[in-house]
This record gives sequence, structure tokens and C-alpha cells, in this order.
Amino acid sequence: MSKKVYNLVVGIVGGLSTIAVAVVTFFNPAYAVAINASIGIGCTAIIEICGQFVKA
Repeated sequence: MSKKVYNLVVGIVGGLSTIAVAVVTFFNPAYAVAINASIGIGCTAIIEICGQFVKA
């Protein structure tokens, strides 16, 4: 994967996770901390896994 594709993936995943956190916080504030933490962990995992395939 090229750097451009990697940056695109990072941008999309980051944007989606931000929207997901906002939606969860708005609709379900009681469990927002736990759900938002899991969204952050998943986002980081996707970015790190994709980072393994970036050509130097």
C-alpha cells in the first residue's frame, strides 16, 4: 500500500471514529465512556494494521 492510500485510510477511519463517538455520546451517555474507548481501540488497531503494509 502506498503512503497516499495509507493516509486516505487513516483519514477515513479517523473521521468515522469521531462521528461514531459523537453519536454514541449523544444517544447513550450512560455507557459512552466504555463504548467510546472500544471505538478508539478499534480505530487504533485498524490504523496500526494498515501501517504494517505501507511500502517504505
